[in-house]
Formats: sequence, structure tokens, C-alpha cells
Amino acid sequence: MRVHDITLTRDFSSDDLKCISMKAGSYLSEIILLKPDAVIDVKSLLGMMLYPLKKGFVITIRTKGKDEEEALDFMCEIMDSR
Repeated sequence: MRVHDITLTRDFSSDDLKCISMKAGSYLSEIILLKPDAVIDVKSLLGMMLYPLKKGFVITIRTKGKDEEEALDFMCEIMDSR
């Protein structure tokens, strides 16, 4: 299992969340975002849409599985893009 905390540097639109969810589906690993009020399965489009990701939020990215390191790198790159 890999875990990484990150502070979001921008707001994510519904289109951004849809794209992230679709790309996350290409990984075998479980990809979870942990917020103080939610546990979000990144591969679930509905889950992603229910909990908006806004600038300044601190989230924890947790990946677990065969390609967990690659999945974590992908999520960190997407979440930290400016």
C-alpha cells in the first residue's frame, strides 16, 4: 500500500473529475482519496462527483495493488498539476 498527502492547488471541474476517473480505471490497483468527511473510490465516477475537490483541500491518496506505485504517481501528477 502506498499513501501520500497532498494539498490541492486548484479547483477540479466535473470534466476534470470524469477524466481522472476514466484514466484511473486503467490501473489494476485500488485508488482511494481520503478527505476528512469522505472516502472516495477514484474509479467511481459517481463517487468523484459527489465530493468536489477544491483548491486548498488536503487529501490523502491511497493506492493498493499490483501497480500501486504507478497509480500513485499518476494521481500525484494529476492532483498537483498547475
